[in-house]
Amino acid sequence: MSWRELVTKNMLRNLRRYIGYLLAAVLAVTVFTMFTAFVDNPDVRNGHMTTAASQLLIVFRVFVALFAIFFIFYFHAALIRARNKEFGLLLTLGVTPRQIGRLIFYESILMGLLAIVVGIVVGIGCSYFFLLAMEAILSIPGAISFTVPITTFSVTTIFFGIIFLLEASWISLHVTRRTPRVLLLGARVQQKPPRASWILVLLGLICVGAAYDMALQYSFAILITMIPIIGLTIIGTYFLFSQCSVMILKRLRQPGISGARLLIVARLAHRMRDYARMLTVVTVLNAIVLTGMGAVFGVLNLIQTQATLIEPFSLQLSTNASHPPSLTPGQVQRELAKQHLNLQSLVSTSLVAGIASGGDQTRPVSIMSLSSFLQLQQAERQLHPEIVQNQTNATALSDENAHLFIPYPEHAPLFKQIQLRVGKVKQMLQVDVGDTRVFNQYHGEIDNGLSEIVVVISDRHYATLARSVPLDHRWQIYSFELPEWQKSVPVVQALRSHLSDAQQSFLTDTVTANVGIEQFLSVMLFADFFVSCLFFLAAGSALYFKLFSQQEEDQRQFHALERIGMQKREIGSLLSREFLLLFFIPVILGIIHSSVALLDLINLFNDVYAAIAIGKVFGIICVIYMACFAVYFWFSRVTYLRRMQLAA
Repeated sequence: MSWRELVTKNMLRNLRRYIGYLLAAVLAVTVFTMFTAFVDNPDVRNGHMTTAASQLLIVFRVFVALFAIFFIFYFHAALIRARNKEFGLLLTLGVTPRQIGRLIFYESILMGLLAIVVGIVVGIGCSYFFLLAMEAILSIPGAISFTVPITTFSVTTIFFGIIFLLEASWISLHVTRRTPRVLLLGARVQQKPPRASWILVLLGLICVGAAYDMALQYSFAILITMIPIIGLTIIGTYFLFSQCSVMILKRLRQPGISGARLLIVARLAHRMRDYARMLTVVTVLNAIVLTGMGAVFGVLNLIQTQATLIEPFSLQLSTNASHPPSLTPGQVQRELAKQHLNLQSLVSTSLVAGIASGGDQTRPVSIMSLSSFLQLQQAERQLHPEIVQNQTNATALSDENAHLFIPYPEHAPLFKQIQLRVGKVKQMLQVDVGDTRVFNQYHGEIDNGLSEIVVVISDRHYATLARSVPLDHRWQIYSFELPEWQKSVPVVQALRSHLSDAQQSFLTDTVTANVGIEQFLSVMLFADFFVSCLFFLAAGSALYFKLFSQQEEDQRQFHALERIGMQKREIGSLLSREFLLLFFIPVILGIIHSSVALLDLINLFNDVYAAIAIGKVFGIICVIYMACFAVYFWFSRVTYLRRMQLAA
């Protein structure tokens, strides 16, 4: 029999095992191909996306490449472990280790070439839908043409060619160094009584504690502390599984525990040292997924909330007789209709510019009537009910009282009385101070201009005051509320083209300050979601293949237990509880790790809104992630019990 025939027959005989590895390799190549085709697309490179967003996609392509390396090496190693007996038998029949190595090398190269070809073809086919998804998520102005850059083929082929070549060499060398006895007997010759070291237990706890302490106390230096925190967390997690868990399980085997629980504890205690590396990898992958999704979703939610806090009105146009802008409210409405954007409300507000003095502070203010304020407040509430500062109703006013609204409460004065000066008119007013934002954040340096600090006076008092001031102190503000303000970028760009550079500050909007960072975060969100799905698949697969690699040993143990009277139903229940612990302990520990990481992020923002936005999103993500892992657990449990012939 020639080597070509031997390789072919071995692959056909192991076709069922190779399908899993081939699918994993094809998936890795497909994902990398899609990312490469999008990042290297000429339209993306030539400015349909911000530079930061494009660079972020390149960074995520590196993450996809690292995932591909892990996925390919892990799956192939699991496949080879399942064939150890076959290789051990060949060695005992006279086949040399070098010939075994050549056999594995040729098989690996052949599978790698097949995975590259199929993966590139499937990746190019999926790139079209990937392109459509990116256009929709990023709201990219203008369509991105579907092209396949030559780098898609060259980069993918070269990268995975090197990966499959190195992986084939490593796997074949690893197997040829094993003796026939180790290959035939497998884990039975490696089992040792479980032992835990107090020193390593203490070291693991110290590493985790130090990582948590650095994360919570040195948030301001996150770029410096990030690498030590990650390193300490990985080391500490490994010792938690390999040492702390073994010590706890040995303690549980003391008198007082019996039946199936004793078997579960004994099996886990005996295998935990072997499971430790796999459980550490799964925990770290879980923590990466949860931290990434929680941070990106939370920050995106926070940015949108902060954008509406600072710019609550979708559009605001300021007009003044002394500074007439070359833009009218009618033009704004026509542009909105042209872009097919619905206008929820339009509020016209009159105000006058003045000066308020209190204590040793003097500031420019915008003065408006109570009825005008209530109108604006109602319009803002309809579109942004989540803004809690705007939920307090303004009370009726006399001519000696006023409401003073300062949108920056940390800078709010403590006085209860102000002197209001408008032109030559001066008056003392009793005030109550609030932090409701009445107008969008204003950017401009105009004499007698607008101010974000607003004084609300009674309607009668305002009418009297407005008649006594010159025209250049009188302003008219038009506030437009758009339910789909996130899509108003083209409208804002068109409207600003009507304004000179000196008049740009007359138009304020919610979307301008938000669009750049939102596109950046949207890219991060989409790429993070994509990579998180891959990492979730890698975490579940690591558990799945580790457990299935011990199927033969479990069969021997449970056949022995059946001979002494244990029923299949009891064995199935025992395996289910064992699987439950192995699947969800890494998830729970990953949630704890990611919770600390997000607390670090919240401390960096030092904002109660950040805590609420990120905390709320993180809770939802944890529930969804545990539900997805529960599906993975159920699938693995059912499949394993069927293969063990224990399913009902």
